[in-house]
Amino acid sequence: MNVNINHPSFISFLDNVTLSILSNVTVNNYFSLSQDKKLGVQYMVLKLMKNAVKVRAKLSDSETRSFVSVLWKKNEESENYEFAAILNDIAQNFDAVNEVTSKPTKRVTRTIKIDKNNG
Repeated sequence: MNVNINHPSFISFLDNVTLSILSNVTVNNYFSLSQDKKLGVQYMVLKLMKNAVKVRAKLSDSETRSFVSVLWKKNEESENYEFAAILNDIAQNFDAVNEVTSKPTKRVTRTIKIDKNNG
């Protein structure tokens, strides 16, 4: 898919995706987190990004990887460094993080026990 990344509507879409993610995830002190916690933040950011993008487009894994890179560059340009670092880490570990987010969630079915009292 060819997209002009400097088109005003695409930049507006990037801003909306960024705001959607940042309203749900706290990125403060990302640099001081342990590696496990960073991976958790990366997972949440990628999942929220996929949900925000799903409203307008269906992206393949390679397109999602490219979208992460574009979002990373735009946030770096706007001096949103902690969020840009999260996106950079997602881009570097894309296969591992994407594998976790793309697995379908299993629904556990509950059986309801009924007590039969003969009264």
